[in-house]
Amino acid sequence: MITCKNISDSASDYLDGPTTFLQRLGLRFHLTLCVHCRRYVRQLNLTSQVAKQLFPVDEPTDEEIEHLVERLMQS
Repeated sequence: MITCKNISDSASDYLDGPTTFLQRLGLRFHLTLCVHCRRYVRQLNLTSQVAKQLFPVDEPTDEEIEHLVERLMQS
């Protein structure tokens, strides 16, 4: 059985991406029973979405990566 402590430890992994089927199932089952954890995960998700909008991450282009690799190889 997943506890509230487990939820607080793994909530960001659950929201960010790939987890196993059993992990997702356990988390969802716990969230259906626990209003506090459900609220916590909802707030964590909202915080993550706001942070992504306020501080977007500019990923380098392939050309920029190649240029950086070339510079590192020359060093």
